[in-house]
Amino acid sequence: MAEYLASIFGTEKDKVNCSFYFKIGACRHGDRCSRLHNKPTFSQTIVLLNLYRNPQNTAQTADGSHCHVSDVEEVFTELQEKYGEIEEMNVCDNLGDHLVGNVYVKFRREEDAERAVAELNNRWFNGQAVHAELSPVTDFRESCCRQYEMGECTRGGFCNFMHLRPISRNLRRQLYGRGPRRRSPPRSQASHRPRERNRRRSPDHRHGRF
Repeated sequence: MAEYLASIFGTEKDKVNCSFYFKIGACRHGDRCSRLHNKPTFSQTIVLLNLYRNPQNTAQTADGSHCHVSDVEEVFTELQEKYGEIEEMNVCDNLGDHLVGNVYVKFRREEDAERAVAELNNRWFNGQAVHAELSPVTDFRESCCRQYEMGECTRGGFCNFMHLRPISRNLRRQLYGRGPRRRSPPRSQASHRPRERNRRRSPDHRHGRF
């Protein structure tokens, strides 16, 4: 029985835990959801909730990007310099309340994500308080709308799966080519790396994600 419950945890067959929250770290029903939203106590990924307002209203640039380059660089650079190496950063282009303007940041180390959440909740961005929390999302391939990536999603901005803002190849190279700027931890810390399980890079950078 225990093996069966473990095998269906977070899937559509799970009648107790919300599969949407498990996959995308958000649910359109919010606190009214009939299933549990199990918030992680540790994770490589954090979510900055509703960090950007009205994402679909931003002007489209010549290369097809919908992102404000200055904002993207500012957030990415500050987080990486202060907290640690970033493996992936994604900005949602959805319009539903549970996803609008959400920014997901996957750090290389869980300890860096935990510290970022603790400190960012005391910060302000674009005139509003930052609300950061750990997210269960580690594999964005399961979180994103495949139809949107192929230009075939009929639900538009109100799709329940992530629609991620595309960025130019030049900006992606500029951000990820920098590498970590923080000093390496002391050897005693470097030898102790608890719970670092999902450290492979997502192959989805080629789809234009951060």
